Amino acid sequence: MFPVQDPRAALFGKHVNLAYSSDDDVREILTDFAQRAVTAGHRVVIFLDTDSAALAGQLATDVTGAAPGQCSLLRYGTSKSGSFGGALFGVADMLALLSRLAEDTLQAGWPAISVAGEMTWTDRPAWTPTDLFAYEHQVNRFFGDPRVTGLCLYDRRRFGKELLARIKAVHPGPLLAFTLGGWGAHLRLTGELDASNAESLPSILELVAGAETVVMLDASELSFVDAAGAGHIVRFAASRPHHHTVVRCGRGVRQALQLVGAESVPSLVLRDRVIAAAAS
Repeated sequence: MFPVQDPRAALFGKHVNLAYSSDDDVREILTDFAQRAVTAGHRVVIFLDTDSAALAGQLATDVTGAAPGQCSLLRYGTSKSGSFGGALFGVADMLALLSRLAEDTLQAGWPAISVAGEMTWTDRPAWTPTDLFAYEHQVNRFFGDPRVTGLCLYDRRRFGKELLARIKAVHPGPLLAFTLGGWGAHLRLTGELDASNAESLPSILELVAGAETVVMLDASELSFVDAAGAGHIVRFAASRPHHHTVVRCGRGVRQALQLVGAESVPSLVLRDRVIAAAAS
């Protein structure tokens, strides 16, 4: 099942990777993911492989209560409606498609969109391992909107162990979530930043790297950061010597940053964390 207990937590600010080993596994995971989105009143879009007609039929039966247009199942390269991709379909095309889907979803009045991909559709000559890794790295920008969440599913029977490890490293969720917003270049991190997701941080920080202004990195709700994650933040600040990077954080995160050289970077400013007031 999807590895988050609170259904609402599964639907915000996440870019999650899971590997599976059987057809029953992928059906169960996708059904759970889609049902959570439908129940929350969000739109859900699932990308499937060309040969996944049976899975599409099962999901159409298993996911209940969807309003018209709320749950879409798209298969790769088919000639029928409800398809996506094709022979020349590349990384930029998929990123553009996701952006259009998000825009169309919000314009149609849905409050959020949950996207899942059965990634076997990438196992073809048009998508090399290099392309796939580049896609997973770049698509983090798409998930910077808190109204968007994603789940990438990889079949262990189709993808090599080494490639799966590289792909997993650039997925921040489920432990780490990030959102873009607020004044100026504002990036918010919540959860935990450890060996399982620290390699995703550079691509997340790239979302605000080009800002010609102060970058606010709000880590107030980041409960843990390891040395690798702290090092990424310090190096990011050092790479912008003419613009401040302000990090709001708690004591533990501050200590980790100091241990890896935060005090030697003039453009890095550490501030006390800000805790949101509890809802009444």
